[in-house]
Amino acid sequence: MIYRFPLRDVKDMLLNQIGNNFFKSIDDEKLITKHFERTLERLETNISANDNKYYWRLNAAGEREAYFDPLHTCQWMLFLYLAANTIYRYENENPEAARVVCDKIYGQMKTVSGCDLYYEVEMPKSFNFDHPTGSFMGRATFGEGFSFTQGCTVGNIDEIYPIIGSNVQMCAGSKILGNSHIGDDCIIGEGAVVRNQDVPANSIVYGKTPNLSIASRA
Repeated sequence: MIYRFPLRDVKDMLLNQIGNNFFKSIDDEKLITKHFERTLERLETNISANDNKYYWRLNAAGEREAYFDPLHTCQWMLFLYLAANTIYRYENENPEAARVVCDKIYGQMKTVSGCDLYYEVEMPKSFNFDHPTGSFMGRATFGEGFSFTQGCTVGNIDEIYPIIGSNVQMCAGSKILGNSHIGDDCIIGEGAVVRNQDVPANSIVYGKTPNLSIASRA
């Protein structure tokens, strides 16, 4: 992966943001450093699957290669989610300190992006978002290639969360709620609300439950 800035600067940027907006501890730096390489590996996997022109550059051999720019706010949000989620997943020796630093990184991610994606929510290896301000991603099951944009909500009804297939796209202002099952390769149209309802694969959805308009993409 090509980095716009040296990795030391990337880590300093995260630690400085934590220090400026919350407070910084020795444990924060230790845990971020300990899980930094794995975070970057996950970041590269994600970015490599993204066709957006801001997520790749041509390398010295003239080949397309994943590109990480921490000043691109969507990329920085992705990095922050992965940093917190990686520490949450894999830190077993000091779970209390892990929870503290994860909460700080999560808070910083919301500050930067205006998007609520908690570090306990398990996103797929490959997912993406564009202009995610005002979006909330709850504890659903997300398939590979999931994408969303501004004002989207994936949430529960009576503590039941949706199950979302692969390559599902959520357009601006759309919502998937409760006991909903979304098939692969679906587009949830602008402002659509799917509530306790199933949507078959390869569909385009408009309107709101119980009056959804579901059309085939074929």
